[in-house]
Amino acid sequence: MINQSGAFSSEPNHPLSDQDRGFYRELCFGTLRHYFQLDAQLQALLKKPLNKKDADIHALLLIGLYQLQFLRTPDHAAISATVEATKGLKKPWAKGLVNAVLRNFLRLQDSGDARPKLTEAAQASHPLWLYKKLQKEWPTAWSDIIDYNNTPPAMSLRVNLNRSSRPAYQAQLMAAGIDSEADDYSDTAIRLRSAVNISALPDFAEGTVSVQDVGAQLAASLLKLDTNMRVLDACAAPGGKAVNLLEKEESISLTALDSSSKRLLSVEESLQRCGYRARCIAADAAQLDDWWDGALFDRILLDAPCSGTGIISHHPDIKILRRETDIASFAQQQNRLIHALWATLKPGGELLYCTCSVMPEENNHVIDAFLHAMPSAKAIKIDALWGQAQGHGRQLLPNQGKYGGFFYSRLSKSAMV
Repeated sequence: MINQSGAFSSEPNHPLSDQDRGFYRELCFGTLRHYFQLDAQLQALLKKPLNKKDADIHALLLIGLYQLQFLRTPDHAAISATVEATKGLKKPWAKGLVNAVLRNFLRLQDSGDARPKLTEAAQASHPLWLYKKLQKEWPTAWSDIIDYNNTPPAMSLRVNLNRSSRPAYQAQLMAAGIDSEADDYSDTAIRLRSAVNISALPDFAEGTVSVQDVGAQLAASLLKLDTNMRVLDACAAPGGKAVNLLEKEESISLTALDSSSKRLLSVEESLQRCGYRARCIAADAAQLDDWWDGALFDRILLDAPCSGTGIISHHPDIKILRRETDIASFAQQQNRLIHALWATLKPGGELLYCTCSVMPEENNHVIDAFLHAMPSAKAIKIDALWGQAQGHGRQLLPNQGKYGGFFYSRLSKSAMV
């Protein structure tokens, strides 16, 4: 659960039952989700800060506080299990500290003593920079975004309509005892009432259904594919969008590109499970000499590397790992990619720019700058029931219990270049 550096691991060191695995993941993801609130409370409870070398004890204390505040675990069981976990860390002194801190927390709660006064950002369990930035960029929606970020995400599925219909697959789910609802924005999307292990999903191994956020499912329809098109998925890992493109139009010639050979394996595995083929290449998309054969593409999907601030519910560690300076760094990378890939697009072709970010610097600012610098590029308006217009694109904001936050912009290349 906790490695030697004190980091949480979402995968246990030993095999667990499905029930224990679910509880294990709840401890890890829940503690990360509420990290800033828990850490502020912990600092108020400690007589002196822990040393950096004791990051493992710090993480254990956060997990203990999370159980006492957010789970139904009996208080005595939560404290006992957290104290017991110190025995494997070879720090005899830690047992007494953990026991004292957690019991002191309960005593303060039970006695009605004032809790430590937390900043608004800590109460919202967000780093201060992100808390302020969300308020600035989304003055009427920031509170809802924060609520989404602090809530476990819905489990959404994408049905391969070549192999089943959405109503038919929902009937299969019902027969398996799994409650679901159809989504309004995507004709392939189903949202489960409660998350399940993928092994419980009917025909998952056969590729009839895949796990994918509703917002991510919008890409394939926006790309407007036709028969026998040459298509590039420029940043393809983990592979959900690549498979979805082939589900929409199996006749396309798809090149799936990713800078990480390790992450590209997940693309290949997804393609194999679902019975599709693509040309998979590990390379930096902006380094054309390393991968491009000179043949132009009819369509390009640029799912650009980004801050991930639209999918924090799925990845709560983003709040801890991301820094404010990262936003500008990602924007530079996004500009580099879109300028390089434009040369590989056919005149008359289209590029779909996408991020899972809610930061304008990574979204409409990138597109505005590109359109200003590239006379051959023209934005195509996205008319949709979902999201809101933002510059030359459309922003889907995170919605609690439904979908993550995604930005899309459709660009066409002038036929006269």
